[in-house]
Amino acid sequence: MKLDRRKFLKGVGATSVFTSLSGLAPGVANAKQPGSHNGLLDKRNGEVKYHTCARNCADRCLLKFRVQNGRMTYVSGAEEQEKTGTSPCVKGHTYVQYTYAADRILHPMKRVGKKGEGKWKRITWDEAYAEISTRLKQVIAEHGPEAVLPYSYSGHEGMIGKYGGPCRFFHKLGSSQLDRLVCVFAAYEGLKSVTGTWRGPDPEDNPLTDCYIAWGQNETATNVHGIKYIHRAMDNGAKLLVVNPIRTPIASQADIWLQPRPSTDTHLAAGIMKYLVEKDLVDHDFIKKSTLGYDELVARLNEISYDEVEQITGVPREKMFEFAKVYGESPKSVLRLGYGMQRNFNGARMSRAIAMMHAITGNFGEIGNGFVYDNVQADDGMNYAKGTASHLRTNYKTAQHINMTEIAKAIHPTNPTAYGKPSKPIHALINYNGNFVAVAPDSNACRLGAMREDLFLVVHDFIMTDTAELADIIVPAATQFESDDYCPDYNCYYQQICEKVIEPVGESKDNWTFFKELAQHMGYDDPEFKVDHEQILRDFLDTDDYAYEGITYEKIAKEKFVKVNVPKPFFGDGKYFTESGKIELYSDYMKKAGFDPVIDLGLPEDEMIPEERDLPFRLLSPAIPQRANSSFYNVKYIRNFPAYFAKISPADAEKYGIKNNDRIRLNNHRGEAYFVAQVTSQVIPGTIMAPKNNWRRMDPQGLNSCTNNLTTDKLTDMGGCSAYHSTRVGLSKA
Repeated sequence: MKLDRRKFLKGVGATSVFTSLSGLAPGVANAKQPGSHNGLLDKRNGEVKYHTCARNCADRCLLKFRVQNGRMTYVSGAEEQEKTGTSPCVKGHTYVQYTYAADRILHPMKRVGKKGEGKWKRITWDEAYAEISTRLKQVIAEHGPEAVLPYSYSGHEGMIGKYGGPCRFFHKLGSSQLDRLVCVFAAYEGLKSVTGTWRGPDPEDNPLTDCYIAWGQNETATNVHGIKYIHRAMDNGAKLLVVNPIRTPIASQADIWLQPRPSTDTHLAAGIMKYLVEKDLVDHDFIKKSTLGYDELVARLNEISYDEVEQITGVPREKMFEFAKVYGESPKSVLRLGYGMQRNFNGARMSRAIAMMHAITGNFGEIGNGFVYDNVQADDGMNYAKGTASHLRTNYKTAQHINMTEIAKAIHPTNPTAYGKPSKPIHALINYNGNFVAVAPDSNACRLGAMREDLFLVVHDFIMTDTAELADIIVPAATQFESDDYCPDYNCYYQQICEKVIEPVGESKDNWTFFKELAQHMGYDDPEFKVDHEQILRDFLDTDDYAYEGITYEKIAKEKFVKVNVPKPFFGDGKYFTESGKIELYSDYMKKAGFDPVIDLGLPEDEMIPEERDLPFRLLSPAIPQRANSSFYNVKYIRNFPAYFAKISPADAEKYGIKNNDRIRLNNHRGEAYFVAQVTSQVIPGTIMAPKNNWRRMDPQGLNSCTNNLTTDKLTDMGGCSAYHSTRVGLSKA
């Protein structure tokens, strides 16, 4: 008899299950118990500080830190917030090690050897400020302010740490503007063409659905605390459907898991829609009331055959039909779209097709229904103009824009470009909250640009990253725990506190302190550079947006987390954010962008140059649970989890004579990278998976390689987003 998780828990009481397991029932730690470790238990005492994890993860855990004699000693989840619960993820548990890392940079340093030699001289902050301000003034005098470029992204996701502090400085300076479009913006465009928004319902209502669909999402890496809501839905009888080219842990739990070839999601969604239409599993009342273009959609589906779908996706039609039947017969369905799958040349078009599929089944406008992608209601409602002092910038209309995905092109030694056109050369770059030499695609080209002797590179960081080792000046950054901030959620609907946990370690300075003091050395005397952290937070909260009605600085400080005002159910009023006010199955927006206005079946290989298109493997480089982009590589405990492996299918391993733990080489025209092979059915033949954003300088084979040596910096079809996963590689034994 097959016994699944639900039947098991229903068949026996949870208490009897735990107590029957040889005394393994959890209990409260007691220092008087034999075998207990008094020293470790003592670390859980002390003053409590609440601080939100400001990594780029959908969980946005609210954490509780214990502080003794000014030193952080212990971290746990803030159990008051049901979303977070009592425990952070595997990364969050290391925050004490992270903060007190042995290799932490504690004082300013100036390069004294050649770039990359690792020869440094300790200097004072006054000397650092004098050097930086003098060089910036020189660059501006000789080349104009646009010759200065900031580079940052998600090393700090706080409102001050990411936006309020740094943006004030670069607005005043008039630097080139960095378009931070790397993450979500292809899907933004695709979803906007359907419903007019990328926002969706509250995931805390997921237990009320009948069918949960994880499409291109790996919750164990970027939303581990959301898994409990999926499990609660399953415990209530909901079906779990998963679409992912990699067998994730959630895929292993699914009632049905479809494993399409990478980037063939448009074909798969079209095949599912074709089945739903043919079997009359669509919601005709909803379609008539809330959509435009259904007849055009049906006509387009009639042009697409199941043979074509099966051939392109690799998904057997019987499995696709099974998926479509369960989905179509479920009264309510929630679909969670992952961030990684839209990082392809066809990212917007795939996202559009998936949202259309969810529309013809009528899965909008009720609790337990909906489409979840990027719930930025708590973020978008804030006053960014005031918080970042955008009025300080006088060249908004004329300053050049650099897409961060194309950073290698922008700092090219001889031929700088931006968006396919020649750009003004960059002569000074200030890197903070980021590590572009490891994180940006085409890492070899990034390094080549950073090595320019005529590029003045300043890095504000707390450890020696791939980028920092090429800097002219390194100034020590405080961690997020060493200043006050807010951190909005982008999955559930929370604004959360970031209390200062400890004073800055060594001579480190938080982002606002650094940029405020640098502004003063530049001679900027504006009142916007004379405020403290509290005032910037109050500036962000000075908003008339409905989401923040009744939410004040004092309320957040007292309650630690507040839920912003979002009407429920989402789209409950039947009004959508398109020009027509309806869901657009036929889209003039897509037509104007040059694509089929209903379903566009273009694939990434259609846009690759022959020398890449002809390589045998698609490379996927997703997140892994033990890293957050470029973060945590300094933590000894986390380094014990490998990040330099490549997963290949058993069939491909046999073909190439590769066994588990063999050293392998991946290559294309951008470069090469070396990994340890993991032979697994998690990936299908023709696909290789290697973790994203591993560091060159920590390559365990000592070959200065990383996954991003290989990845493309060509942009997506819409939105200017990165397309890391539209990369092909060759394979050989090393």
